[in-house]
Amino acid sequence: MQLPPWWMPGWPGPGVPPMQQWPQQARPWGRPDRDDDDVDDERDVEWNLRQEGGPLSRTGWSNWRRIGAGETLDSPAPVTYQNDLHLFVQGTDSRIYWNRMSRRTGWGEWREVPGEGRTPSAPAGATYRGALHLFVRGTDNRIYWNRLTGNRWSGWTEVPGGGQTPSGPAVTVHQGALYLAVRGTDNAVWVQRYDGQWRGWQRVPTGATPDSPAIVSYMGTLWLFVRGTDNRIYGAAMRGNQWTGWTEVPGGGLTPSGPGAVVYRGNLYLLVRGTDDGIYLNVRDRRGQWTGWNQVPGGGRTPSGPEGVRFADRLYLFVRGTDNGIYTTVRTRR
Repeated sequence: MQLPPWWMPGWPGPGVPPMQQWPQQARPWGRPDRDDDDVDDERDVEWNLRQEGGPLSRTGWSNWRRIGAGETLDSPAPVTYQNDLHLFVQGTDSRIYWNRMSRRTGWGEWREVPGEGRTPSAPAGATYRGALHLFVRGTDNRIYWNRLTGNRWSGWTEVPGGGQTPSGPAVTVHQGALYLAVRGTDNAVWVQRYDGQWRGWQRVPTGATPDSPAIVSYMGTLWLFVRGTDNRIYGAAMRGNQWTGWTEVPGGGLTPSGPGAVVYRGNLYLLVRGTDDGIYLNVRDRRGQWTGWNQVPGGGRTPSGPEGVRFADRLYLFVRGTDNGIYTTVRTRR
């Protein structure tokens, strides 16, 4: 089934007012761990899972656990960088906040990303060419970019091309380049490639979405997933330099939010918020077969889309809780 070709021209967009203050944090971060990223220290990982997620469950998932006292009004954004797990959120004051988990010392405390940035939506990030690249929708609906290299941030600059978006961006690395995807103000999906230079915005043909897209590289193919205007979940793939048409993800799922996507142990995990606010996943294997939609154990609920990341040979899921807290659960076996 294909998405109908709804469209409207242009990229206009107004600014967004600030929101209420984020709770202050007093203590410094935990010590970062700098081990080789390819070395999986199982003892440290299992210690951390028990400390951060409680006893490991028979379902293969840890219990849901809140990360610190921070709050957010949208989806969290996890990124692995320099052997640590970094987590970014939009604060309730529209500032961008950051936490980091080391394998040995666990989570630190929330702190603001330097640069005085503001966003009305969820951030997105990826590691590329030795730096962590963080993207946000600005309060003027333009798309902004900040880079962490080692311990130094570059500061916020606008992504070239004049694009604007009414939702949060999405980003991934594919075949040696960084791909940034946004919902345009025409509700189409727009993608821009960065390989040391930005190459200009390209509109993905047909289709529309009322929310942020998800973009992921899987088995040599670049994939996009969206919530359709009928709340069904659709996907498209880039073959060579051409996008396929949008087709519905098998399983008949519905979502009121944008999806998330992550590759874990050779499979593609598609994550959504269900219409009951539960957290659901659908897994595509190397043969192209989908498992269908299954609820993540633990009874978690979220008012925003979930996000995931592979870290220390585990799959970490992150959500905004119904109390606006930031929560995580960890898949401990396939």
